[in-house]
Amino acid sequence: MPSATPLPQRLLEHYNAMPRAERRLADLLLEDVRAVIDNSATTLADRAGVSKATAARLFQRLGYPSFKAAQKGLREARAEPVPVRYGPALLRHAGKRPELGQHLQTELQNLVSTIEQQRSDELMQAVRLLAQAEKLWVVGFGDNYSLAHFARSQLIKVRTDIRMIPLGGFSVPEEFASITPNDVMLAFAVGRRTRSLRNIVASAAAAGSRILYLTDGPALAGGNGSLTLKVRSTGTAMFDSTTAAVSLMGYLCASLGAYLGEAAIRRLERIDTIHEEWGELVHPLEV
Repeated sequence: MPSATPLPQRLLEHYNAMPRAERRLADLLLEDVRAVIDNSATTLADRAGVSKATAARLFQRLGYPSFKAAQKGLREARAEPVPVRYGPALLRHAGKRPELGQHLQTELQNLVSTIEQQRSDELMQAVRLLAQAEKLWVVGFGDNYSLAHFARSQLIKVRTDIRMIPLGGFSVPEEFASITPNDVMLAFAVGRRTRSLRNIVASAAAAGSRILYLTDGPALAGGNGSLTLKVRSTGTAMFDSTTAAVSLMGYLCASLGAYLGEAAIRRLERIDTIHEEWGELVHPLEV
């Protein structure tokens, strides 16, 4: 494993193979990876309710010679951030077509690991956030735009007033200016991240809005009822996988529809009526 691989990425890549005790400590670190810098191994073990030996085994599993080595690596990374770039992955995989069987196995691992990480109380909290928001802001920049677009396409079927950021051709600050403490932001941060995402999440928190953060990296640091759901995004080639993120979002959308009940059913029926009035839907054999 390359020494430059960030700690959160190492945790997610090894999470599925960890014993239960190591997972407890991994969960703590994924919530706040900076805790490694600010605490000793003994303190982290105590906070996670595991032994110091478990902490030592976890960091060895992740490829570090010791806890001190991991701590030093994080301090250096914080002092000089290394951006995620396509170039190195492209060079490693140039001319190599991924094996379909390996691709399937990796995607299944992404799904299983992601589902195993979820807690029923947090999923219910996520559904309530999506349901109770006065306005729901769906945010995805760069590679995450397609995830945000998919999420909005499903959510708009069962609830109203969903804003998309970025909205093609429009300035983000002008769109964002109407956010209120009664709103919720659904923000995607899978794979490559942008400064724009960091800025808008910080501004949403400052405005008092709650944030539902879906990511393959560290958890969102913030209170006010905000929530982070983690997904696994390991790819077989040069790009991150979005399979688990799409699946989890599909589950949340379906759960939201069930939570809204009659209101969602009436909206879906109204949508069907409009389609019928406009004659937009055709039989598959007519295409």
